[in-house]
Amino acid sequence: MNFSLSNKRLENVIQITNSIFPLIILPLATVGNLLCFLVFCRPIFQKRLTRTSSICLRLLCINDLILLYLFIIDVLLKIYMEPPKRIYSTPETCRLYKFIRYSFLDMSAYLQLGLTTDRFICCVHHTYYSHWRKKNYLYYLLITAFILIVLKNISFLSSLYGYTMSTHKRNITKCSVKIEAKHFAMYMAYGQSLIDVIFITCIPFFLIVYFNSRILKEVLNLRPTCWSTLTKIIHLKPGQNQDSNRSTTVVLTCSRSKHRRLHLTFALGCISFVFVLSTAPYKFFKIVERHDKVIRDHQKNRVSKSVQLQLAELIIDCLQYFSCSTPFFVCLTTSSMFREELRLLFQ
Repeated sequence: MNFSLSNKRLENVIQITNSIFPLIILPLATVGNLLCFLVFCRPIFQKRLTRTSSICLRLLCINDLILLYLFIIDVLLKIYMEPPKRIYSTPETCRLYKFIRYSFLDMSAYLQLGLTTDRFICCVHHTYYSHWRKKNYLYYLLITAFILIVLKNISFLSSLYGYTMSTHKRNITKCSVKIEAKHFAMYMAYGQSLIDVIFITCIPFFLIVYFNSRILKEVLNLRPTCWSTLTKIIHLKPGQNQDSNRSTTVVLTCSRSKHRRLHLTFALGCISFVFVLSTAPYKFFKIVERHDKVIRDHQKNRVSKSVQLQLAELIIDCLQYFSCSTPFFVCLTTSSMFREELRLLFQ
């Protein structure tokens, strides 16, 4: 009886959270991503050292907004419609929905990686940055990533995915692998999950961490260099005035160069880390969820998903909602340049 009461309470918590949290995060994320998109369209971010990153960030805002709506509309239909409905109504729309949703989710990882890579080359290998920007290497890499993501997720369009199940009241569309397709179910549960963990989670995660650590090291190296040159000017002896103009020029050039290369770098690094810390748990949770589905399909009574697993799914989904709304709020709290341009936007 105690176990039943505990499950009932968890079900109520899941129901209340699913009915309230999406309604809070959706308007905030919509306004935030649109404002972030508009701010990064302003002329100050279209200069040579920030144009590519600003374009990448605008693509990320659009991608995250579409992904957020795909997640939340489905949840709200399930919670508020009676009888509960989903964003898909047939096996065909179910396949298309899953294909689009996972493609946008996976593309977020490589947009974040592209953004971090552009900042890394601009800050650390700045002598190569002009060549990198003029040859549009970042766009070629993003297009390649998009093609590979589409090829990976094309399995969701298979006729073995999605089916209609009849109940005593109505037909229900189940957006999962057909029970009789055992080999395809094993591939989707373990093969697809392994690809996601390696190529969508681990590789972008380690590259983002490495690039951001090198950028941070460059920031720490630049500041002492500029300050040591300034100290030498302050302590110049009378006979050393002939070199003062040259030294002053070095300091000013150093300060301007540092500002150009490193502005917004901290904010963009924070966005990348928030993404990693929300998407990585989602991908690992999908392994557990798909494994649980395979186990339940092999049982004769075909029990439903456990309450504990539903609670874990709720927490992971909330992290994903939060990740889709972070670009604006991170830039707002960490970048004075972003705040100034936002203020000018409303003047």
